[in-house]
Amino acid sequence: MFAAAAIGAGLVRTVATTYLPVLLAEVKQAPGLIGSVMIVNSLAGFAVPLAVGFWSDRRHTVRHGRRPFIAGGSLLTALGLAAVPLGHGSSFLVLSLAGLVAYVGVNVVTTAHRALVHDCFRAGGHTRGNGAQEVAMLGGALLGLVVGGALTELATWAPFVLAAVAMPLLAWPTLRLVPVSILTGEVAHHRLHPRPVRFYRAAMVRPGVRAMLAAEILWVLGYASLPVFFILYAKNVLGLGTGVASLWLAAFAVASGVAMGLSGRLCGPRWHKPLLVAGVALMGAGFLAIAASTSLVMVSLSVLPAAIGFGLISTLGYSLFAALIPRGEAGGYTALYFSLRAAAAIVALPVAGWTIAATGSYRSMFVLGGVATLAALVPLAFAPNPGRAATLLARHA
Repeated sequence: MFAAAAIGAGLVRTVATTYLPVLLAEVKQAPGLIGSVMIVNSLAGFAVPLAVGFWSDRRHTVRHGRRPFIAGGSLLTALGLAAVPLGHGSSFLVLSLAGLVAYVGVNVVTTAHRALVHDCFRAGGHTRGNGAQEVAMLGGALLGLVVGGALTELATWAPFVLAAVAMPLLAWPTLRLVPVSILTGEVAHHRLHPRPVRFYRAAMVRPGVRAMLAAEILWVLGYASLPVFFILYAKNVLGLGTGVASLWLAAFAVASGVAMGLSGRLCGPRWHKPLLVAGVALMGAGFLAIAASTSLVMVSLSVLPAAIGFGLISTLGYSLFAALIPRGEAGGYTALYFSLRAAAAIVALPVAGWTIAATGSYRSMFVLGGVATLAALVPLAFAPNPGRAATLLARHA
């Protein structure tokens, strides 16, 4: 029940990110313009968490906690998604505005929901809580890819109807049954910084935090363009249809989900950083291997290590970062982590789109992705392990 809202968020993100470019391509075949339009996702992902995270920390009451943000964000998401079928075939502007509303809503939901990992799990349980959310989001993503891919055979806008109905329904169990916080007393008595700009600036330069954020920016630059352009890559390079390409993304999600589930439950804290380093190396190497071939067999084999690496990064990256979050500031620090992820995507999407347009090949996005991902190993070398993170947190307190 804790992760139910994450299923809806995963469904929404996958449907919007995977099939909105397909609708845009029906209006006009322009990969550079599509990549630029799709930064509405990243713009919402950058601005919304910063506001919601800081605000929810200060409105974290004993009675309601972060629930109003999850409820309101779910309804806003549904409205944006419902507008996409109505604007189908009209213009880039109409579709991008509808997508922006949906992305704003889902970012409100995920920011508040991510902060619950820190609110409802003590330090030793952050990896399990985050792993549960990541697996749930992948479950929603699989639903969006498989069912959404089948629905595109009926109408390319049909997956958006599915997501609009599913988001509020899936958020309800989390709103109804999950406790506000098991740590409410500690949160209520924590003194919070009154000014958001100073708060975020001070948080970004803390030892350990800055290394994790730098590594995160680089690995996000590596994978951010993949969901947007993979369907088009599969069509133009591998000759696959939309439905089959969706199944490929589903297979990527399954392999990532297995890595997320196992890393979230089986590895102890001392293994978190080594496995995160391995995940970054696997994803970067996998992307470069995909770019090196147009053979369906070779690309299939290269997708597997990239998917496993992505799963390790998704679960362990935030878990290592969460060990550095002071009690009572989960919303703000969570917002910072995911806002910078969105900022990296703002850069990655147009760069990938215009690179594809300049080179005439969708394989170029995997070259860019592999190089950026492997570059994340440099700042990651300076990131603290969980034991060192506890020491840094104590000094900050």
